Amino acid sequence: MNIGALNSGPDIHLLDHIAPLAALLEIPLLVTEETNLQLAKRFYPHVQTSLHEDLEFHLAYLAERFDCLIECKFWAAHLKNLFRNIYKKEMQLIFCPHGQSDKGYSAPLLAPYAQQDIVLLYGNLLAKMLKELKIWPAIERYAFIGDYRAMHYRQHQPFYDDLVEKDIFSRLQSHRPTLLYAPTWQDADRSTSFFDYFKTLLLQLPSDWNLIVKVHPLLEQRDPARYYANLAQIEKKSNAILVDAFPPVHPILNRVDAYLGDFSSIGYDFLFFKRPMFFFPHPTLPTGRLFSCGRILNPSLPIFQAIEKNLNHPFSSSQKKLYNQAFKKTDIVQLRDSISSCRREDKYRPQLI
Repeated sequence: MNIGALNSGPDIHLLDHIAPLAALLEIPLLVTEETNLQLAKRFYPHVQTSLHEDLEFHLAYLAERFDCLIECKFWAAHLKNLFRNIYKKEMQLIFCPHGQSDKGYSAPLLAPYAQQDIVLLYGNLLAKMLKELKIWPAIERYAFIGDYRAMHYRQHQPFYDDLVEKDIFSRLQSHRPTLLYAPTWQDADRSTSFFDYFKTLLLQLPSDWNLIVKVHPLLEQRDPARYYANLAQIEKKSNAILVDAFPPVHPILNRVDAYLGDFSSIGYDFLFFKRPMFFFPHPTLPTGRLFSCGRILNPSLPIFQAIEKNLNHPFSSSQKKLYNQAFKKTDIVQLRDSISSCRREDKYRPQLI
C-alpha cells in the first residue's frame, strides 16, 4: 500500500502532527505552502517533503501515486466519491487528530469524526469522548497511534534539543526557572485564556523567572487586532519570549519547569514529562479532565506566588493515570501495523473506561 501524508493550507501548527507521523511511517509528506516546505526542511529534515501548490486540482496525481492519504484536517465527505467516480480509485482517506484535549462538549467540534473514512485515535480517552458525544457508532474504521509525537521526539532528541537551545533557550537566562504559557485559540467554545489573562501574566512576571509564550496560530488569524494589542508589551520584557514559528512542541516541554494553559492540547502532551501544571479557569466551560492534573489558578490573586507555592506538586500519579488513558502504549512496528490494517471488529474495539 502506497501511503502519503498531506499538510494542506497555511496551518504551520499541523506540521508537528503530520510530519512526525510521516517520519515514523517512512512515507512522503506533501505540503501546499512554500512557508511550510521551508519549515519542514528545517524542523523535519528526515521526512521526504515536497511542495504541491493547488493540490486540490491535481487529484489525478494523487490517485495515480497513492492508495491511502493521511491528513490532520477533516476530509470533505465528497472527496472519496470523487476519487471513486472520476479516477476509479478506492482511495483510503485517514484523518489524524491534531491534539488530545477536553474541548468539544459545548460546541460540536468533534462531529466531523462521524463523516471520516478512517480515523486515528491516540488512545481510549478519545474513543470515550466520541462515545459520550454519540459519535462513536458512526466510526467504521480506526487505528490506535498512541503518543507517536513523543516517540518521534525521543528518536531524534539530540537534533531537536540542539534546535530548541539555539532558537529559544539561548535567549533566556539558564539559571532561572522557566514557565511555558500555551493558550488555545478562540474556537467555537471560546475556550482560550489568552485575551482575558495574558496581560496580567506578563505584568506580574518576576525578574527571576523566564516566560515562554507558545501561541496558537489561529489566535492571530481570527482576531489580529486584539491579538497584537495583547502582545504589545512582551518585547519590553527581557525574560519573556514569543514562540510562533517553532512547530515542534516536545523539545520545549522537555526544558521548561512548569506549564500554564487552558484547554490547549499541549497540556496533554506535557503529561509525558510529569511536571507541575497550572490552569486558568474558564467562566462558562466545565472543568476539563486535564485540570485534575494540576492547580487551577485564581487570576485575582498573585499568579507567580501561587505557582511557586505549588512547584512541589502532588499530581504525578493523576498525570500518569490520565496519560495512560489518553495515549495507548505502542511502538513503531505496532504503529505501522495498526494503520495498515484499520478495522472495527469487536475484538479490536477499545475498552472504554
